[in-house]
Amino acid sequence: MGRIWEGVQGLPGGLNVAIKRADEHAAMVEVNSELQLAKLQHANVIRLLGWCIHGKERILVYEFMQNGSLDRYLCDRTKGPLLNWSKRFKIITGLTEGIIYLHKHSMFWLVHRDLKPHNVLLDCNMLPKIADFGSARALSSDVAEERTGRVMGTSGYKAPEYASRGVYSMKTDVFSFGVLVLVIISGRKNTILDKRGDTVGDLVRDAWHMWKDQRLHELDFNLTSSNYRAQS
Repeated sequence: MGRIWEGVQGLPGGLNVAIKRADEHAAMVEVNSELQLAKLQHANVIRLLGWCIHGKERILVYEFMQNGSLDRYLCDRTKGPLLNWSKRFKIITGLTEGIIYLHKHSMFWLVHRDLKPHNVLLDCNMLPKIADFGSARALSSDVAEERTGRVMGTSGYKAPEYASRGVYSMKTDVFSFGVLVLVIISGRKNTILDKRGDTVGDLVRDAWHMWKDQRLHELDFNLTSSNYRAQS
């Protein structure tokens, strides 16, 4: 939705912040979705500290996450080993708690609609915070389904009913979270094979076959290598 800078000088206590300048073409509905963060308070949801809207200028200020986004570590031979199984488990647990909060315990029944490694930020302790709420929408109830003509999200993480028909609900995030967990465990990307009419991706399909054949342990081959055991 825009470019991001780190701000540090002149802030009380030397507080570091992330400053996002929204693109001019970003829809106001996306900015308003981000502003909902001001009403959310959870250890695994990024905090919106302030904002300024003046004409076409839309500036949002967030807490700064020292270790960047999760996608910098997954599927990377150099940085991947920094995430041993203990850290990965804590990331999965934190994401679970953050999603439950958004769906059940916040002021809204909020569906993120774009859960993926790039939108998971890691703090100084490598603990996760869900970020980038430009695609998020509030539901009328916890069992509601809504429909949109403007499907957002990322290929490989979108639930089939959302990708094909624009139907979204809390189940949309559950599907995306499931893919995200598989990516965290395996270190693989989930690639959609468009030419074959694929709707879920190769990683999801492989995991399903492994589960049926009682071979699911093979999915975490990266984590059981000597490189990962050394980090345990």
